[in-house]
Amino acid sequence: MDSRFLSLYVIQATWPVFSSSLSRLMAEIVASAVVGETLTRISSFIIDKPAGKRPCDRDEMERLEMAHIKMEAALQLSDRWQITAAPVLLWRSKLKRAAQECDDTLRLCRQRQRAVVDEELRRQASSLPTRIAHAAKSLVSSLVSRGKDVGEPVPVRSFERFAEGAGEFVRFVELGGTPRQHLFFDPLIGHLLAGKTARYQALQGGRFYYLGIRPMSFAERGVEAMVGFVLQDFRAPAKSFSSRFMLRLSESSDVLGIIARCM
Repeated sequence: MDSRFLSLYVIQATWPVFSSSLSRLMAEIVASAVVGETLTRISSFIIDKPAGKRPCDRDEMERLEMAHIKMEAALQLSDRWQITAAPVLLWRSKLKRAAQECDDTLRLCRQRQRAVVDEELRRQASSLPTRIAHAAKSLVSSLVSRGKDVGEPVPVRSFERFAEGAGEFVRFVELGGTPRQHLFFDPLIGHLLAGKTARYQALQGGRFYYLGIRPMSFAERGVEAMVGFVLQDFRAPAKSFSSRFMLRLSESSDVLGIIARCM
């Protein structure tokens, strides 16, 4: 056979195989380019935007600190006064709870801020493959949570509203309360408001008398006293009796007069 025809036959026979190999090679090149571009984008993403819960920014931290300072200052000033009005006591209870929640939120913000800094330092010290793997994880997380805020919003404005009303709270305390150093114009009411229990008992002419006054403090109702009175007549048992009732205390309460009227 002529060598020219033989060469043409070989070329025609091997062309499909060569074409298929070339197609696979081009596909691999394109795939490698796509993967490389994807990894580049992922690496750029993680460098620019670390994953995790959104930390508080500096402005939020300062606003939280100021709100907490105002609430704590108002609460400390109110401790110098004896408060008996139920609405003011309820206000104080809510302000105290808000101050505690603000302090907890501020502590959490600081922890998140430290966590972000530590994570950034670890990321910078890690190898490139580790950074790429971390970037891929972060990208998947961002795609899943797209359209949503990362982390819960910080309720700064809610705490600021409580702090803005702290000054008015102190004014109500000063208007309706009594300075603690002036409470002892009536020794009995002074001791009761200080949390001390009063007891009196006596045996006279075959009769036993007992009077007990035990104060209790409630966050929303103020100071109340449980009053118990017992008369035991040993000569005429039918005349014996006992009585118990609750009494709300204030600086102007005439405790013994109220007990006498209740009898």
